[in-house]
Amino acid sequence: MDSFITFYKNLTGFKPYKYQEKAAEMLLKGKNIVLSVPTGSGKTWASIMPFLYAKQFKYDNFPQKLIYSLPLRTLTNSIHHDIKNILNDKEVTTLYPDLNNLISIQTGEYNDDPHFEKEIIFATIDQTLSNFLCFPLSLPQRQANINAGALIGSYLVFDEFHLLDPKLSMSTLIGTIKMLDNISRICLMTATLTDKLLIFLKNELNFEIISLDDFPEDIVNIKSLIPQKNKKYKKRTSTLNKTINAQDILSKHKNKTIAICNRVDTAQNLYLDLKKQKNDATTLMCIHSRYYDSDRKQREKLIKEFFGKENDKQDVILVSTQVIEAGMDISCDTMHTEISPINSFIQRAGRCARYEEEYGEIFVYHILDLSEKELIRTNSTNEIDKKEIKRLNNKYLPYDKNICEISLEELKNYSHLDELNTKTLINNVLSENEQNIIENINAQLFNREKIRKSWQDCTKNHYNETIRDIQNIDIALLNIENLHNKKINPFQYETIGVYKWSFINWIKQIKQDNINLDDWIIAKAEQSMQSQFDFDWQDKESYYLRNLELDDLKNYYDIVFVDNRYFDYNDAGLLIQKNNKNKISPIKEYSEKENNKITYKKDTFYQHNKGLLNCFKNEFNSNLEYVISKLNNFWGNTINWELLIKLILIFHDYGKLNIYWQRPMQQFQSKKTSEICREILAHSDYEEDTDKELAYKCKLNKKPSHAGIGALQLYNFIYEIYGEEIARAASSAILRHHNPLSESFESFYIPNEYLSDIIKLMKEIDVECDYTKKENGGSLKDILPNNDLEQIIYLFFVRILRLCDQKATQSLEKYIRI
Repeated sequence: MDSFITFYKNLTGFKPYKYQEKAAEMLLKGKNIVLSVPTGSGKTWASIMPFLYAKQFKYDNFPQKLIYSLPLRTLTNSIHHDIKNILNDKEVTTLYPDLNNLISIQTGEYNDDPHFEKEIIFATIDQTLSNFLCFPLSLPQRQANINAGALIGSYLVFDEFHLLDPKLSMSTLIGTIKMLDNISRICLMTATLTDKLLIFLKNELNFEIISLDDFPEDIVNIKSLIPQKNKKYKKRTSTLNKTINAQDILSKHKNKTIAICNRVDTAQNLYLDLKKQKNDATTLMCIHSRYYDSDRKQREKLIKEFFGKENDKQDVILVSTQVIEAGMDISCDTMHTEISPINSFIQRAGRCARYEEEYGEIFVYHILDLSEKELIRTNSTNEIDKKEIKRLNNKYLPYDKNICEISLEELKNYSHLDELNTKTLINNVLSENEQNIIENINAQLFNREKIRKSWQDCTKNHYNETIRDIQNIDIALLNIENLHNKKINPFQYETIGVYKWSFINWIKQIKQDNINLDDWIIAKAEQSMQSQFDFDWQDKESYYLRNLELDDLKNYYDIVFVDNRYFDYNDAGLLIQKNNKNKISPIKEYSEKENNKITYKKDTFYQHNKGLLNCFKNEFNSNLEYVISKLNNFWGNTINWELLIKLILIFHDYGKLNIYWQRPMQQFQSKKTSEICREILAHSDYEEDTDKELAYKCKLNKKPSHAGIGALQLYNFIYEIYGEEIARAASSAILRHHNPLSESFESFYIPNEYLSDIIKLMKEIDVECDYTKKENGGSLKDILPNNDLEQIIYLFFVRILRLCDQKATQSLEKYIRI
């Protein structure tokens, strides 16, 4: 591992710890691991460095894409920023130019890489799992199957595993891992799992466990674990028989103080109290989930500036919720925190005295009772609704009351935190609970049936059954009065996440305070599922603002637009109160790009498909060696995967040879250019601003679907060659390359003279074929995947096809000389 040690030191300036070397050794040998080490011990680099090393030194047996997932957006933003800065350092790029420009981020607020195309992607767990389950949160339903294949054969890191919901995201993640067994490389990371749960993961998933138990030499070298020379302990703890308050925070404030609350309302009220009482010289900051994305980014930047390792700012107080409790590389000398489950508390404590030669004090408080205003009420007779309201009126939300109370009692037995008593605390408090977690995960069978149902439906309705049941909704402030039933681009606005039932309670309160109000308070944006002119890759259909009834909110999952007369937004975040300033949600930075008009350039069937083949060769083929080697483990070396993908690409538009598809296209092109068009087209010239009327006259919107015809042709051709399983997976990729729910084909007739282009393409790959030229339409349900392996192969194929199709359509000249 000498070369790895040198590589690590060149990137970070430090030699790796022994446990980091072991993690790299295991991962590079093809093992999956669980990394269980304390906060501030370098978990992030331990997981990322093996990927960078394998890429730099051209390891064949290592995935060529890394997807790094975290539970919270703030953590994702922070780690993405830190790693990107290191890899963009001039010295690093000079030594290792291949590591430059590898990184993207995909969260609810950053939309850098909606199709997960970069080599290193930082994402929230919601984004990653929703992609695999075929309801990607950042894409419309028509593109639901495009990203799942990104996880297949990739290196998947799931950080802060303990924060996942055991019945939902944790169980779904384990089910996903099982489905990707022996195909993807995986690293799970946490600082706060019990021994019982670690053993469960080791046995159930056959993962290697790496912890500091086997590396005592690291414990005495990791600076975040070592107290100052003049201190016996690094972090002292005190449990107080009171609730968190501004007076205690100010009286105990030294240089850098962090106060962490469990609920946004508590954090906002504490911030406003501190604002009234603090010294003018003290800098006061606040962060939680009810800020606009651009505002949050700026606040995160300032927090790292004031509390980061390289900064010496003094006299600053931060009020936060749990958004900073894990993954964020910041530190304070005094921490005040409401009690939370012991694993959450230890993560919070990781933001105190985090760095070398620091000493800290942590004060732990009881939970405030909910105010009358915060209590949620309902007239619903639905038992599920009643149960949800009761849960939300629990003052310990979002945590379990019993675990919080046990954690508080256990903490009273300790006056400080170190590596040994931290493990003891976790095992004492959580062993029984995590035994229940294990039993629930087993009872749910790792949510595999729910994953399969998500694959079938491709709807975001599965989100609260498989990933997260917090019932959050995204809201945007608008002047709704002036936008009734008007065209709108809903995705251009920044949004704020709010508990759904809390928001319902707010709207009820507004209605009660304005009894005679007949106008809209909340609205939705409606859109058609189908694309009129086969322009699905740009998703430019019109959205219109419609009234949203309060009763519909419970099962509504898209952006909710809120009348800005009744809400305010200031330095404390979103507040419910009369607003006379008419504030509206900011426009996202990238909204101009989304407003581009649809433009198509004419290409022939041959040109378009040749473009796809060249796109595959240039963009994908060289990066599939690892995935294909893993797929060969299932079928041996009997399948020529590269040839099979080429066949999928060539046949994907076979249905466009249908005379009923070609005639309106040729007619449109002839009238558009005033020249008779007899070419076999894949696309015609089209400008959204000028050609809509002509397109309707030529009935382009009435063209029959073409995908099912290509799927039928490919299935009939390769069934005998590759077998039924591969035939179903490959054909389904064509069937569903425009709509993930397609399951039939249209009647078609293909004249012999229309076959010239596809015959030419097939000759170029040295394959002969009999072509189906005429058939009545029918169902293709029988060729859909009918087991997990077929589904995974289909998702692998359809991703390549859809991305090649998009790229070749958008930039044909890049891939072919016309």
